[in-house]
Amino acid sequence: MAPEAPQVPAGSGKHPITLVVIAANQLDASIAFYSKVFGWTLHKVSAELAGGMPAHGPAFALRTGVPEGSPSAVAYVLVPDVKSAMKRAIETGATEERAPWSIPLVGMLARFTTPGGTVWGVTTAQPPAGTKPVPMPFGDAPKPPAGTICSVEMYAPDGEAAGKWFAEHFGWGWAPSMPQFVAFDPGAGIGGVFQSHTPQAPVMIYVYATDVVAKVAEIEAAGGKRIGEPMPVPGMGCFGYFQDPSGTVMGLIGG
Repeated sequence: MAPEAPQVPAGSGKHPITLVVIAANQLDASIAFYSKVFGWTLHKVSAELAGGMPAHGPAFALRTGVPEGSPSAVAYVLVPDVKSAMKRAIETGATEERAPWSIPLVGMLARFTTPGGTVWGVTTAQPPAGTKPVPMPFGDAPKPPAGTICSVEMYAPDGEAAGKWFAEHFGWGWAPSMPQFVAFDPGAGIGGVFQSHTPQAPVMIYVYATDVVAKVAEIEAAGGKRIGEPMPVPGMGCFGYFQDPSGTVMGLIGG
């Protein structure tokens, strides 16, 4: 029997994921790679950072100088006050991973480690037009444009506890889905899942591709590396995984 797409109550929409920062220690090679395979428009902000503001999905950035052992990507949640959000998170079991700092013309950011050990960020940065919902592109659900960051998968040893924590702090909806998975929906922007089966993969960012098999071949031709073979899941879609020129592992969801 094919698994069904999880039915998750929508969150408040007040605290979406508005920014995803991807480790790219080979910055120039990664800029060229993502521009070629996904059509991302990236502007170099400094010698260590390049960013883009797409029409659909969260803003994205590539960051070099990421220490070994750090997460391959960090998802940032929109908040009105970074310092207040960090204070509240720490009071309820999180720890500070990086104290608040500001980026001119972007906003304030900070990072925390959840009680489950996964790094997240909070930020005041948001697209000028707001954050539109991006449904999970499973089955017959509406599909975003190709190249859109469409989902994030985060490790949590206790998925239901993570769902409750993010519901309390950010008003996200959540519900158990398949075994060892708890799906979440902020109510705007992208959603995703907490997975409790692979602590070695604390974060996985997924990009939508209309044809995952063809996209994996294109990724290899552009200097990336396939991780295993694309995996069709009846009733949901096809999943694929790859490593970019900086060694960061990412995922694909599509047909």
